[in-house]
Amino acid sequence: MVTALLVDDHPLFRDGFASMLKHHRPDWTLRTANSGAEALEALDEGRPDLAIIDILLPDTDGFDAARAIGQRAPLVSRVMISGREDGAARLRSRDCGASAFISKAWPPERILEMLEHVLAGGVAFEPPPDAMAGKAITARQLEVLTLLADGHSNKAIERRMSIAPRTVRAHLTEIFHLLEVDGRVQAILKARQLGLIG
Repeated sequence: MVTALLVDDHPLFRDGFASMLKHHRPDWTLRTANSGAEALEALDEGRPDLAIIDILLPDTDGFDAARAIGQRAPLVSRVMISGREDGAARLRSRDCGASAFISKAWPPERILEMLEHVLAGGVAFEPPPDAMAGKAITARQLEVLTLLADGHSNKAIERRMSIAPRTVRAHLTEIFHLLEVDGRVQAILKARQLGLIG
């Protein structure tokens, strides 16, 4: 028997998820939490086998919630879930220690297949369409790219990330190479087109 904890503040989605499990996996038990804080409280009431965490929560970033759950209960598998299907969400999901990323738009069979794969000890991060370059970009490079898109200079990126000037330049050179662009503006435009940044 599997116990899953769904961390999501949208009642309609929670109800739909519960209905899906009742229909397709009647032997599973579903517990729910509206926020990151509620999820941590739920862990004190008993460890689930799996935590399914929305990337947008009312009290905290879903990725931070996943990290906190991992620290409190390292044996609980974590899966990020979202209505957005973009490269940045996948990269950040992997970076926060989750075992998979699933989209709310996927059919029930696909969602359950991914969850069972994770329960069996697997990892599942499918690349989004048209994001082959995004697969090669690391979480650290994505951070540089996001700061770049927010209008930060190299100096500001150095300070924000506590890295040396040559490290910023190396990250930018690699980002330009991976995205097949010649400069900052083109990199930002291409990253947005690929869904790597918002």
